[in-house]
Amino acid sequence: MQRETSGARSIIAYVAPLACYMIPTMFEASKTFGLSYEVACTSKGLLAACAFLACHRHYPAFSTAGFRLAVVAGVLGLFVWVGLDRLQASVPGLQRIVQMIQGSRVGYNPFAEGAPATWQIAFVVVRLLELTIIVPLIEEVFWRGFLSRFLIAEDFEKVEQGTFTPFSFFVGAVLFASAHTEILAAIAWCMMINGLYAKTKNVWACVLMHAVTNGLLGIYILTTKEWHLW
Repeated sequence: MQRETSGARSIIAYVAPLACYMIPTMFEASKTFGLSYEVACTSKGLLAACAFLACHRHYPAFSTAGFRLAVVAGVLGLFVWVGLDRLQASVPGLQRIVQMIQGSRVGYNPFAEGAPATWQIAFVVVRLLELTIIVPLIEEVFWRGFLSRFLIAEDFEKVEQGTFTPFSFFVGAVLFASAHTEILAAIAWCMMINGLYAKTKNVWACVLMHAVTNGLLGIYILTTKEWHLW
């Protein structure tokens, strides 16, 4: 009984931060609770960060193994993401199918609401911090740290970091893509980061790769005004 309780706690620790982020995201566009996009976005980031900090003792020990490779992969990841997003948009009918299945992401322009410039800049800073710190931490702990190993064995903590089977590798990529509207980009990028995880055996290298890609993507969005990627 004690072993089952411990296992349940471990699963919750890996799942909870992402759940705290994704569930509010489902209501973000509709403003269900009467919250502005800025307030909703900031609140879910803080909620997810608190959940991560509360559960951090369950995660693998921090390591810098593979960090150089992670930076290179993160830079390449930006070109993969942007390029395949454009390819997806150019395929007749594909974008419509994706939107029918998943809906469309809120293409929020932080400078379009007429808010004071200081508030606009403050929210951009918050959004970039969320993209480069909170999202990489909670997503990699879940997708690589938990799910990739859980797809191999229910007692996932006994599975070595970076271990993949064909099933866990490809099913994990498909599930990751299902959580993103940029399906082609998400599948290819996920296969890249799965490869990094297999190479480095270090979930924190995946966090760094994710942070680099997201940080560069944030700069790209602010530069090109392609708010649908926000």
